[in-house]
Amino acid sequence: MNQELKPQKTIWAVGGGKGGTGKSFLSAGLAIAWAARTGDVIAIDADLGGPNLHTLLGTRERGHDLGDFITNKVPRLEDVAEATPHAGLRLIRGSDSALFLANLSHAKKLKLIRQIKGLSAAGVIIDLGTGSAYNTLDLFVIARPGILVVTPELTSVENAYFFLRSCAGRILKLYAQHFKMDELVRRLTQEVEADATALRDFLRRLGTAGPEARVLLTALGNFRPRLIVNKARTQKDFLLGRLIADVVRRFFFIELEVLETIPYDVRVHLSLQRRVPFCLEYPDSPAAVAVAAVAEKLLAASPAARDLSTVAGVS
Repeated sequence: MNQELKPQKTIWAVGGGKGGTGKSFLSAGLAIAWAARTGDVIAIDADLGGPNLHTLLGTRERGHDLGDFITNKVPRLEDVAEATPHAGLRLIRGSDSALFLANLSHAKKLKLIRQIKGLSAAGVIIDLGTGSAYNTLDLFVIARPGILVVTPELTSVENAYFFLRSCAGRILKLYAQHFKMDELVRRLTQEVEADATALRDFLRRLGTAGPEARVLLTALGNFRPRLIVNKARTQKDFLLGRLIADVVRRFFFIELEVLETIPYDVRVHLSLQRRVPFCLEYPDSPAAVAVAAVAEKLLAASPAARDLSTVAGVS
């Protein structure tokens, strides 16, 4: 088949600036809903050092994991994918066996990204680790889309802003390096990475610079992440997503689409204890209905973001 005519693999990545937002809960729910719809999905637990997606999916069998691929015990990522109790869904387990896995070398990261893009499934969903390490950011920005999960807590919102700011800085730097804009790389390193408040002024100056510099703003404009507010309890919580999106647009020049606000449900914890996916145990609950709505919105949307992995040197 002509390469241009091949159906493009859809990759979703679910991230969060801090732990406890429910990103693995959402990854599990979205993976199950997606597999039920298309029957050809692989979920990857990329939370290296603290994986738990297998528990949320109710998978008890233990075979190879992502660490086995990263350490070359298994040559292909495809061979790590194992069956789950859910039709059409396979899982690549995360690894908690080696602390160093959270800091992949550049070469190993590029190999991982290439093999994710080469997986046989039509759809891949990546449950990312917390924080803003380059490995996490690079997996988030190659996704179509990257999905950021926050809760209505000040610390979660602050970490979400930092995460998206880090994504913006990372994208700018990747493009600047790709196009050999050495002076811009130096300024990004010295001005933006060292000062959390400097990004907005840097972006404004780019807007008045020459066409070579303005291409960075175009690259940033092609980055279209999505937002989910999880564990909402009050009416104010249901307004939070729009407020976050407005701030992100003003300060980071990023168009952040609010997918859904998911209400808090104490039974999520009970399902986790029983190792039964919440969306299957309580399918008619407001939280499960909201997760299903997210899956439908994502499946209905065509991927609009440019594949940034080519800029990162991944072919």
